[in-house]
Order: sequence, then structure tokens, then C-alpha cells
Amino acid sequence: MKILNTKKSQIESNLDQLFNLVDNAIGTAVDCLTSRDFAACDTLIENDPIINDLRRMIEQDCLVAIASQQPVAHDLRDIIADSHIASELERLGDYACDIAASVKRMDAASLDQLGMTNILAMSRLAREMLSLVRRANQDGDAQLARQISALDDKMDALFKETIDLVLAAMRSDPELVTNGTCVLWIIHDMERYGDRTTNIAEQVVFRLESKTTDLG
Repeated sequence: MKILNTKKSQIESNLDQLFNLVDNAIGTAVDCLTSRDFAACDTLIENDPIINDLRRMIEQDCLVAIASQQPVAHDLRDIIADSHIASELERLGDYACDIAASVKRMDAASLDQLGMTNILAMSRLAREMLSLVRRANQDGDAQLARQISALDDKMDALFKETIDLVLAAMRSDPELVTNGTCVLWIIHDMERYGDRTTNIAEQVVFRLESKTTDLG
């Protein structure tokens, strides 16, 4: 039992580090968008393997813990959930890189007519959702995890509203088409970010209550 607890502590410590890396990545991606800093985009993309490697390390540790310690009941659920959460976090890191890649395809035209206020609101909401599920996981709070549903609904509403804004701007001014197309990809990534974060919340509920829950 002592060996299993030590291994679980190591997994949870690495998972906490992965949460940090992913949160920093989405924050950096939004900074890249507002500043149109292509060098910062390159750095973000180049650092993505750090997130990938940490996810693989967590998954490997989870497999070793299951194979060598044969955990049961809540210990097994903890390890399975941690493995799934690590995989979801790695995908969130990918979305941050995708945003940076979209920024690099932009031209010098203004983004003012392309729903930037909404985009920034979506980015704040994305980080709020990640913070919520992180706290729910750390505190063992299933009710807090369930609050993700309301935030995901807000994300979906912002996504749909911003699509309409961007398409209208592109129709009225052909010079906005290149950046508008990039913005559509960016908000798609943010909407998927919300979906993946919701998946993490579902894993938290599974870990704590031993049941599958659809929070989307």
C-alpha cells in the first residue's frame, strides 16, 4: 500500500505540473493573438513536446502502478482517471499550438471587426473552466466539477455568436477574409478546449462517484 500511495503521489504531482503547462500555453496563445508576435508563436509550438512527454510519463506511471500494485476500488479509479485526464490535457496543449499556428497565417489587417471582444471572453472562459476542474480534482469535489456544464454552455453560445460576427465582417469586407478564416479556426479550437475540459470534469466525477456522467 505504501508503494502504491507513493506512486499515486508522483502521478498527481506530475498531473499538477501538466495543468500548469497547459494553462500557461493557452495564456501564451492568446497573447500571441493580441500582439501578433510570430516569434512567440514559434516558441509556443516548439515547447509543445514538453507537454507531450509529460503526458506520456504520467500514462506510463499509471500503467506501471496498475500492473505492479494491482489497485482496486477507489485507487484503481484514481489511476484510470488520472491517465484519461493527462490525455485530455495534452490535447488542450495542442489547441494552444493550433491557435498559434493560425496567428502565423494572419496578415496585417485589423482584427477589430472580427469579434476580438468575444475571442478574449472565450479565452478567459477557457482558463476559468480549466481552473474549475483542476480545483474539483484536487479537492475531490464532484459538485464543483458538475458546474462545468454551465460554463460550457456559455462557451458554446459565444462560439455561435462569434461565428455570425466573423462571417458578417468577411462578407462586408473582402480584405478581412484571410484573418477572418484564421479567427474561425481559433474560436473552433477554443470551443473544443471547452469540450475537452468538460471531459476532464466527467473523469473527476467518475473518480469520486464511480459512475459515468455526461456533462456536455
